[in-house]
Amino acid sequence: MKTNYHRRANITLAAVFLFFLSAAVLEYFNPGNFGIRLMFFVSEAALVGGIADWFAVTAIFKKPLGWGYHTALIPRNREKVIEAVASIVQTELLNMTLIRKKIEGIPFIEGLLLSVEKAGGSIYLTDKALVYLRRYAEKQEPAQLAEKLATFIRCTAKTWNLAPRVQGISGWALKHGYIDLGMDCLAEGLWDKAADEETRQTILRYLEEIKEEKVSNGGAIFRTLMGFVEMSDGLNLDEAADALQAELLLTLRKFRDPLDSLRIRLKDMLLNRVAELEFDTRFCTQVEQWKEDILNDGIFSRFLEFVLGEALKVASSPSTPSEPNALYRTIHPYVEKYWVSVQHNPELRARINAFLADTLCRVIQNEHDLIGGMVRETLAAHTDQDLNRFVEEKAGNDLQWIRINGSMIGGVVGLLMFLFLDFVYEPIIIPVIMNYIR
Repeated sequence: MKTNYHRRANITLAAVFLFFLSAAVLEYFNPGNFGIRLMFFVSEAALVGGIADWFAVTAIFKKPLGWGYHTALIPRNREKVIEAVASIVQTELLNMTLIRKKIEGIPFIEGLLLSVEKAGGSIYLTDKALVYLRRYAEKQEPAQLAEKLATFIRCTAKTWNLAPRVQGISGWALKHGYIDLGMDCLAEGLWDKAADEETRQTILRYLEEIKEEKVSNGGAIFRTLMGFVEMSDGLNLDEAADALQAELLLTLRKFRDPLDSLRIRLKDMLLNRVAELEFDTRFCTQVEQWKEDILNDGIFSRFLEFVLGEALKVASSPSTPSEPNALYRTIHPYVEKYWVSVQHNPELRARINAFLADTLCRVIQNEHDLIGGMVRETLAAHTDQDLNRFVEEKAGNDLQWIRINGSMIGGVVGLLMFLFLDFVYEPIIIPVIMNYIR
């Protein structure tokens, strides 16, 4: 199609030239004929217009007839042309505003959800997460990872204010029944401790110490009376120890009852004390000191190393849906919960899609200069002939129409000029000018 327009333009110019030659021959033999003079004038103007536009269009690409003054514009301004094209593509055709508008209209999340669902849904996501974690775990040394984690925790722990958190933990424990559970465990532990023989011996030794203290401080008469009491078996410390142990066990049995008055008082005292801790500066100082001591102790790093070592072993162990390892069983419920939430929550899907679009736009914006760079590199690899051909392929038809229009407009202007000269200038304007001169 481009070649046809070029040929049409050449044919048009050739036809105008032949028309001009014919008119010139006729005008030579018939100099006074109005019609022939009109044909000659119009064909002359059309030829001038056609030749002028042919020269102008050709001068864009090369030197017409060897004329080198302001011709071959594209090869001569090669760098400017390349830079202009690259700038237009980068800043106008593919500017970030247009790119962002197009990207934000793409439903990334819908295609992503469909693809993941076909691949297996939450099971597929869990498997992919395990693959990543397994590869990461294989490259890690527990000691180095523990040291990095310990350093990070020590740095961030400076902003931790643990004292007020005690209240929150106590409220959470009370709401979920962990305080009562702790008291039950305390009662069981105390019962087991109070029921053993060691506790009985401790009570007995305590009674003997009291007796010795009373006897030593009671004088001769008191010691004599105590001797008679012991001889008459009126003071049997073994029986007293048994009685006290039985009373202690009975008290601890009652303590297991949530409605026991002693348990209720102890619970209220504990909660009241916890509520007062927020304003206890001494307690806050002690908590901060305890935090510093724990974090700076070498056992903290060793503990992290042990935990991370075990976690890395679990992460490195193989796992399948039929035989899941501990890590799979740990993360799959969370992945499943989030996967279901994404599928049934339009607002969440919209936020994820906006995040994906924004991330992609940020990447494109950071690398947006590459668009112009690629255009420059592509055009720089073209020779002058290739660059001319490139422009002709994009705008060649319009340029050839300029040539055709030049001949037609020249002919129309020539017709108007001829009519003006014959019917206005010579019969009207010239006599007026001559009369004025005379």
